[in-house]
Amino acid sequence: MSWLTDRLAKLMHDRNQPVEAVARQLGIERSRLARILDGAAVPNDNLLKRLARHFNEEPEAWLAQAGRQEAAATPAPDPPRGFIRVAAVADIPAGGMKVVCNGLAVVANVQGRFHAFGNLCPHAGGPIGEGFLEGSVVECPWHAGQWDITTGQALTPIATADIPVFETRVIDEAVEVRLAPGVQARPGGGQA
Repeated sequence: MSWLTDRLAKLMHDRNQPVEAVARQLGIERSRLARILDGAAVPNDNLLKRLARHFNEEPEAWLAQAGRQEAAATPAPDPPRGFIRVAAVADIPAGGMKVVCNGLAVVANVQGRFHAFGNLCPHAGGPIGEGFLEGSVVECPWHAGQWDITTGQALTPIATADIPVFETRVIDEAVEVRLAPGVQARPGGGQA
């Protein structure tokens, strides 16, 4: 368990606040908070500050503690399996997107540069790849959360966490993506 998951679990237990109540008070999905408590998701700085304030604690201390501990506790990543051919360059025009890897990822063409990112909206599970792309900003079609597809950074308050971004390359007029090991482990993760 990380500092953040330990701290949240303790505060919620000590104050007798179940996941549903905290999620409702913060205006986030119950499943999102549950994933944070399980250590399966990491909140962005905005949500981390809101959690600290909810428990009447100093947001900057939470940012410092969570960042320092998370970095120290993160094991070395498994070596990636390799690139997966997902589309022809011609299949994704400039300003366009294509959902790939059995719906797990999206490839976007921003002025001739290809970027790949996770297709699952962390706010409510919406299909980000069915949203709108303007420059390097993608917007979820369900609740208008926005992310920078070059970094995965959440750009709006409703975007409760960053999205994963994946390495891309073009070989022989084909776009290839290297998924993160956690995404590869999901059923169908290695298929285009």
